[in-house]
Amino acid sequence: MAFCSFDSSAALFDATPVENMFISEYMLRAPGEFVKVYLYGLMLCYHHSERMSLASMAKDLDVTLEEIERAFRYWEREGLVRRTGDNPAAYTFYNLKQITLTRAEKPGEQLYNRHFMDEVRRTLDAQTISDNDVQTILDWMDIYELPEEVIVMLLRSEKEKSRTGRVSLKIADRVAREWAQSGVRSLEDAERMLILTSERERELRRLLARLGQKHAPSEDEKELYRKWTDEWGFTAEAIQEACRETTKGTPTMAYLDGILLRQHQLGRHEAASILGGIGAEKTERDFAREVLAGLGRTGVTPTADDLALIEGWRSAGNSDAMIMLAVTAAHRRKDGGTMENVGGWLEKWTRQGLSTPEAVTAHSNRQKALNVQLREIYDAAGIDKNTNQPDRDLLCRWMGEMGMSMELVLLSAQYARTSGAPMMTMNRILGDWQRAGIKTLEAARAEHDSHVRAGGNKAAQPAAAQDTLLRYTPEQRKQTYSAAVLDFDEEDA
Repeated sequence: MAFCSFDSSAALFDATPVENMFISEYMLRAPGEFVKVYLYGLMLCYHHSERMSLASMAKDLDVTLEEIERAFRYWEREGLVRRTGDNPAAYTFYNLKQITLTRAEKPGEQLYNRHFMDEVRRTLDAQTISDNDVQTILDWMDIYELPEEVIVMLLRSEKEKSRTGRVSLKIADRVAREWAQSGVRSLEDAERMLILTSERERELRRLLARLGQKHAPSEDEKELYRKWTDEWGFTAEAIQEACRETTKGTPTMAYLDGILLRQHQLGRHEAASILGGIGAEKTERDFAREVLAGLGRTGVTPTADDLALIEGWRSAGNSDAMIMLAVTAAHRRKDGGTMENVGGWLEKWTRQGLSTPEAVTAHSNRQKALNVQLREIYDAAGIDKNTNQPDRDLLCRWMGEMGMSMELVLLSAQYARTSGAPMMTMNRILGDWQRAGIKTLEAARAEHDSHVRAGGNKAAQPAAAQDTLLRYTPEQRKQTYSAAVLDFDEEDA
């Protein structure tokens, strides 16, 4: 037990001194998780805990055990700590002032193979290697976990690609990160990456040529191409296929990036899916233009809302032929019709159970024929109004369910002319005739005359007036009905 010590409960309320030198010289370029490990370890130097271990530190900091070990290896190389025990692991923290004042050799430097650093310097013999460059290269081992021989291969590859013979450590650092993220851990892995990179650069040059650009790929263009292939998952053929869309604007990598972003969001990453998808979109746009042209809006580019409306109509089960039929109906309006009017016709036909153009045409012709008959009936009954669906339903009942001829219906209209509600009076008269089994004009007139003589309230009209009202022969009436055609102007009042 120490002669003097802090109360064990004082740690939470105490402070841990951190030199400004650590902040300015070490913390700013260190990975964030590694800084957490150093500061937590520094606190433990001042307030020791018997339970503390690498595993418990990982739990406290909510990181993996491997991350804790990598962080301590990093700080060892920086010369700020030294591993002093293995079972259990133990570390000694150095005083930054002492290191600076004595200019002592960093203990961490002894951890690395001198032969490796000599090989690095020979590879980069045409340029001076600064301390920061050395730190960057060593980071590839500690942070990216690349083996020494892989790092040497990476530097040699970058030197061969350089026109000046000098290696850009900034570019090499990005390559090292890409290799690490791709799982490179051996020379064989590195060789495969070099082959892949070489092939990718050839593909990128081919792409630039297709876009009309003859220059060598820039680093930004390489990074963009890497994003398309590695992050978004496009094949080279798919990217080439997407180039077809660049003809709508200036063919640049930035324009192509926007095209590929949309294809990526739609889940199209293969050439076939892009070709099919773009083809389908063109077909949809062409049909939308046809719809708009049918409404009198020629030369108009369909909006996203227009395309969404058409897709909704199709999803509801409407064929393109049905949609165009609705366009024709909507366009007969005085204002030329709108997309909303088209949707209104489609909804109406759906409610009526009409799902094909043939069914719509047949229904419309039937409605037109019924309207022709109703106008003749209105004339006979002295009715002044537009045709409507309830009256069409009545007419269908009289001539269908009740089996009455048009001549009998017109005769009942003449008899109901003076009533306050002619259509309802006709319905009563025709009902009486049905129950009496009356099927001819002679029988109907005889029944009516008998009813009048008996004091009934059916209006009697002179025979001359009856002949005038029944002015169409059955043959003439048949010709009138057969002339009915599809006419969307025939609407209810």
